[in-house]
Amino acid sequence: MADAALPVIVLSDPDPIRRHETAELVQSWYRTSFRVLQVGGPAEAVRALNALADGKVPVAAVLADEAPEPGGAHPGVRWLPLARRSDDAPAAGEHPAEHLRVALDDSLCTWNADSQGGLPTAEVRGSRFSPAAYAVRDFLGRSGVIFRWLPEEDTRDAPVTVRLGDGTELSDPSISELAERLGLIRPAGQDHYDVAVIGGGPGGLSAAVYAAAEGMSVVVIEDDAPGGQAGSTSRIENYLGFPVGLTGGDLAQRALQQARRARVEWQPTRVASRVVPTGTGDHSVEFVKAGTEEAASVTAAAVVVATGVDWNRLTAPGVDRLLNSGVYYGSCLSDAPSTAGEDVYMVGAGNSAGQAALYFARYARSVTLLVRGTDLGASMSSYLVQRIERTPGLRVLLGTEVAECLGGDTLTGLRLRERDGAERTVGAHCLYVLIGGRPSTEWLGGALKLDERGYVLTGSGGAGPDALPMETSVPGVFAVGDVRSGSVKRVGAAVGEGAAVAQSLVEYRRRHPDRFRDARVACGF
Repeated sequence: MADAALPVIVLSDPDPIRRHETAELVQSWYRTSFRVLQVGGPAEAVRALNALADGKVPVAAVLADEAPEPGGAHPGVRWLPLARRSDDAPAAGEHPAEHLRVALDDSLCTWNADSQGGLPTAEVRGSRFSPAAYAVRDFLGRSGVIFRWLPEEDTRDAPVTVRLGDGTELSDPSISELAERLGLIRPAGQDHYDVAVIGGGPGGLSAAVYAAAEGMSVVVIEDDAPGGQAGSTSRIENYLGFPVGLTGGDLAQRALQQARRARVEWQPTRVASRVVPTGTGDHSVEFVKAGTEEAASVTAAAVVVATGVDWNRLTAPGVDRLLNSGVYYGSCLSDAPSTAGEDVYMVGAGNSAGQAALYFARYARSVTLLVRGTDLGASMSSYLVQRIERTPGLRVLLGTEVAECLGGDTLTGLRLRERDGAERTVGAHCLYVLIGGRPSTEWLGGALKLDERGYVLTGSGGAGPDALPMETSVPGVFAVGDVRSGSVKRVGAAVGEGAAVAQSLVEYRRRHPDRFRDARVACGF
């Protein structure tokens, strides 16, 4: 859909610098669904609304410091105030308009339903502490779907109801079914590709884009939503070219949009189960639909493994029993507003944990970061440590770990243990665990050589001295990003490896031209 045909969000602010910054932020949230139109004060907003009405352009919302004149053009449009209350100052590192997101999501969902806009939106109902409801919200949020969350006081096993923008209602849908109904999956265009990328994080999407730019047909097989662990990060502030930072979800959606523009086929909610060499020198990638037993496969001349890492697991009693019912791995950003008035606990000492703690501190009564070590700066960037130290309501407990998670159906408390063995119990409804990562390689079943920690060996450590850069122990299978042994665990490094592996793919194609399609076929740029 061309930008001019998109429904409009009118942004009215007499301050041109603030207006431009806010417009960039709002447009990043809704780039594929809405167009942000910037205007000055209330009088300009009224003129713009009249012009849009004359042109029969749908207006989904108006963001303004001052409300336009009542009635007139688009009388049913929803108005949301830009300004915060005087006692509600932005948190450190937060753009003043970020508080709008939840209210704007809710308003746009209502507009889409009322106007039958046909956008991929959703309304989710269920218990806040339902594991199934959490999985749905987490997937929708990281997939860039606009949704409204309506928690219901019920048991955690109550059905999860998802009402889509077209009025379709689903009860306890699998993630695969939800993705298909929302149009997030397009049917695979072929059975054989030049390159199959397994994993849709920064490294995988980068490899896909650069391989497609070299004229290769590419499919990305991702077990969940775009972005990997980085996709759930509330803020990435050290990524080159984004001086004010961006969310992990924003980076993931930008990368996915770029990949699709390059004609990369995107297959989310497909869980890879095996990579098997064929008798012709190609490779078969087998996978199942998430939440089902439905299996399928594709073949490819070359494969790029970019499955990244999973969160390390807590071994304390009660963790597994309360998983996604008060105890969560990673941090679902859409959960943050639900913690208003509550005391939130997080485990971790890396940048992801620090960013999550800062984000939830905007909403929760308090956030406590539990760190086993004695120096937060040993594993967290200095700028985050300084920001945490000056954020009200956010405290760090060094030398402290979770000894037990308490509660029946939901989390009610934590037993904490200090380095000297002393223990105490605190009340808690939410515990978010962000403690490093373990390589996502168990699914390989020994097909590739791994190092002693389970990361994929590449280059001379994988296939030997004649291996191409980032080639594994199986010729034609490459690895990039956090899953690769010796990689630097940073988003920028993963993107760089994805770009670099494209040159290895070009060389591999030169050596085996019969396995690849005609390289003169242009990509979609």
